[in-house]
Amino acid sequence: MRIIISGHKGFIGEHMVRNLKLFYPKKDLIFLKKKDFDNPTKLTSKIKKNDFIFHLAGVNIASEGEDLFDSNYKINYSLFLALKKVKFSGVMFFSSSLKEKTNSIYGKAKKEGRKMFEKLSSELNFKFNCLQIPNVYGPFCKPNYNSFIATFSYNLINKIPVKIIEDNNINLIYVDDLIDILLKSIEDPNAKIDIKQNLNLIKVSKVLEKLNYFFETYICDNEFPKLDNDFDIKLFNSFRSYINLKKHYPVSNKIHHDERGLFSELSRSHSKGQSSISFTKPGYTRGNHFHKRKIERFTVLKGEAEIQIRKFMTNEIISYKLSGERTSFIDIPIWYIHNIKNIGEEILITHFWINEHFQNKDNDTFPEKI
Repeated sequence: MRIIISGHKGFIGEHMVRNLKLFYPKKDLIFLKKKDFDNPTKLTSKIKKNDFIFHLAGVNIASEGEDLFDSNYKINYSLFLALKKVKFSGVMFFSSSLKEKTNSIYGKAKKEGRKMFEKLSSELNFKFNCLQIPNVYGPFCKPNYNSFIATFSYNLINKIPVKIIEDNNINLIYVDDLIDILLKSIEDPNAKIDIKQNLNLIKVSKVLEKLNYFFETYICDNEFPKLDNDFDIKLFNSFRSYINLKKHYPVSNKIHHDERGLFSELSRSHSKGQSSISFTKPGYTRGNHFHKRKIERFTVLKGEAEIQIRKFMTNEIISYKLSGERTSFIDIPIWYIHNIKNIGEEILITHFWINEHFQNKDNDTFPEKI
């Protein structure tokens, strides 16, 4: 089975592709690009009748001179015609929005698209699924676009004033939770798609309060904040994805000297965690994996180390040199492949802090080479 994705360059689309590459590496992924929707022949040629389609493409902020409703209608109608031409009989998921229930132009466009594909699915007898998706948040979302969490996080870290326009209660869903739900339909297209249990209803000001706390505790004091629940961990991982990794790290530990020698705190956490220590021989490398949720801190205590990180499905490698002569740390971002190599001539001693206890059954560790 081939999997077709429209909107693969968008926030949800990029996370969809990452998870598909991770969990379904042998599936053929076909991307419907923006220009394909302007070329009926090209669009139709990319679709086979038994494909599985995730139709995520849409326009939620119109460019100058564009009509928001017409832009969305054009995308949906182009795909509608292509499906009709190939006599599509596979499975289609259509990404709609809770704004369907409002009077907004975007909501009306999404509602029109849903009705269009529902009608076609009855006519051609293909499986059609749709979700009215609420506000989606998570790492790597573009700030100053359509996620207030992305904008608030980016602004706080970059010391830009944050302003609440409307302090409403907002339904939020974490992007990886949404993707997990959608991916289940690959295994069972008839499975009921339900996101209610993954929603968090929270006031905008309460989210900002948490983000301010993350900034003060983590950015200013280099301490791990108190993360009381799953939502806090996901929000924190989203927040820290806006750190400029090249400029921020490594961070030097505070060293206290006296006649006895020196003393330094390695990590201070307001939540549970686990500490471990490694002794690595010269020339050897540890790691070469990444995590989707874990929060990790690497601190070099003795020896010379090179830490490398690379975002999954990208090519840029960021390297850091750390030395026990001046202890410093790197916090590993989620979705970043990482390793640590002993580049010195003596044993490398490294302290690792992680926010959760090790579990064999669910260790959130995915092997991948830098």
